[in-house]
Amino acid sequence: MRRGAASVILMLALAGGAITACSGTVDIDAPGKELMDQAHQVANEALVAAATTGLQALQATGAVTEDAVRDALEKAGAAEVETRVVGDSLLFGAEVSGGCVYGSVGTSGTVSIDLGGVNADGGCLREP
Repeated sequence: MRRGAASVILMLALAGGAITACSGTVDIDAPGKELMDQAHQVANEALVAAATTGLQALQATGAVTEDAVRDALEKAGAAEVETRVVGDSLLFGAEVSGGCVYGSVGTSGTVSIDLGGVNADGGCLREP
């Protein structure tokens, strides 16, 4: 595990995120990861932690909607949030310093969130 991911896990644990209860960690080998430099990855770790906490809170209240996910990501510091419902998951992608934050919120209680570069089309919403 690289140092950046360890910091995110520590911040999640301190913020009350239960690592074993959901997958709220940053995937080091996520698609596009190589397109965001290490300095931007480190700079965005607090945003990832805040976004994960906000998305987990939505799940706890059963209020996972596209508008609620957009609001949680914007409160964490992301911009230009895009969402799409695919099956039982709500996918999201948003602009952050140096690239994108993207992932999904599932009805099964999972939160997946990653950092990486922009898509070939210039956006941040990943294909399922």
